[in-house]
Amino acid sequence: MSPFIKKFFPIARTIAQEKGDLKLFALFEREDIQGIWDVVLAADWLPGEEMKSLRYVFGKIRAVLYKKEFMKVLKVVLLDVNEPFVKELEDFIDDFHNPRVFINAVINGMSFKTGYIIVSPVSYTELA
Repeated sequence: MSPFIKKFFPIARTIAQEKGDLKLFALFEREDIQGIWDVVLAADWLPGEEMKSLRYVFGKIRAVLYKKEFMKVLKVVLLDVNEPFVKELEDFIDDFHNPRVFINAVINGMSFKTGYIIVSPVSYTELA
């Protein structure tokens, strides 16, 4: 696992300690944009005040990553725990026995080259 990916484990822990449990914290490298990552979070506390939550999460990421690393983050996606993507990802992870890493997957119609699951929607616990 790259040093870049490893930096997200303490970010997830900090967010969970400060805001509440996360159902999902993951990084996805899409098939069409290699080397660039989407950070995806789902939690019961995320619905509502999206801009405030987005600024908070970006701030936590920016505080840990170097500028060059931060440029690898294309976007941060905040999801309600009941979003179809979260449900499909949960099914995918459950089918493959809760992997930390997967490659070449299609989830909810989106193609991913690589995915790193830091907080899994299956176990509801951190995997680090």
